[in-house]
Amino acid sequence: MNNYIVLNGIKSTTIKGLLIQSLPPITKPMKRTSIEEIDGRDGDVITEIGYAAYDKEISIGLYGDYDVDEVISYFDSEGQVIFSNEPDKYYNYAIYQQIDFERLIRFRTATVTMHVQPFKYSAVEKSLSQNQLIQVRDTAAEKNEITLASENGIISISGTAKYDTEMYIPLREVNLDAGSYTFIASASGQGADSSRIRLIKNTPADINTFGGTYMTLNGYDNVSISDSFTTESVFNYIYLYIPVGTVTDYILTVRLLNDVFDEAVIYNIGNTMSRPTMIIHGSGTINLNLNGEQIMVIELGDEEHITVDAEELEAYKNGVLKNRLITGNIENLTLKPGKNILTWSGSITELYMERYSRWI
Repeated sequence: MNNYIVLNGIKSTTIKGLLIQSLPPITKPMKRTSIEEIDGRDGDVITEIGYAAYDKEISIGLYGDYDVDEVISYFDSEGQVIFSNEPDKYYNYAIYQQIDFERLIRFRTATVTMHVQPFKYSAVEKSLSQNQLIQVRDTAAEKNEITLASENGIISISGTAKYDTEMYIPLREVNLDAGSYTFIASASGQGADSSRIRLIKNTPADINTFGGTYMTLNGYDNVSISDSFTTESVFNYIYLYIPVGTVTDYILTVRLLNDVFDEAVIYNIGNTMSRPTMIIHGSGTINLNLNGEQIMVIELGDEEHITVDAEELEAYKNGVLKNRLITGNIENLTLKPGKNILTWSGSITELYMERYSRWI
């Protein structure tokens, strides 16, 4: 298999005339230490202070009808890199050293030195959603000149309804234990405010519908409906109704949440402690505990959601810093390898984890 790299989502094989001739070996980063000699004591005192960033070198070449300006532009970058000898991991990198492009043109070869941070992350691990009970199956359908497609949980609707149109969006079977739940839908784009949806078992009869009725999308804000069950209930489809003549071009998002939600289990499948990014939706005062120890208090109030980045030691909402809402040390949001249990008191409706696995 030919070598390749991926810089910020762009594969080297798409760059005209570029060859990746060799890749760096897989190595463990060097530990940073502080060494102190103490009078009257044999030896010295060594304190470990983390892992050091280091350099990875790749050899590149040119072939055929290459475009050297495109190659230069490709390596004038920083961000995330994937090497084909570790296709499921990415590193954070920057290129600081000069690349001899004159040599590349004359001899068709050159060396690129990438300065990488010590940790690597999963390139395939998705954002971990807690308290999201719906998983939409990938599907494609067309009816009455309306096209429906769902991929990776994103549902898109387009076309003009020639007749009143009913469509079914398949779900991975949703099994709800006895309890209270809330179904939430939102849509952005044209025609959403004329469409109606139901979460159903097999047919759109009221008796088979979550909440017993339709929800009409408004195209701007979330719409929601709640329901309670005394026995296990099963749902299989999102049922979509579009009236004749409706011009549609919108994205539909659906969620189903457990109204009693006070624990999340996160597995760090890496081999070292990770500092994840956590997105919390909720309200009021939230006391957060990790593996049995309180780590912070979040005064979320009516902010609705907050992002806590344990690697950058920052909290923000829509790019605006919100560190003042947190009491405690964000640095304590660290996940050990293996199973981690997050618990809390207060109102959290949804919780997402990103970059929760990490390797050295």
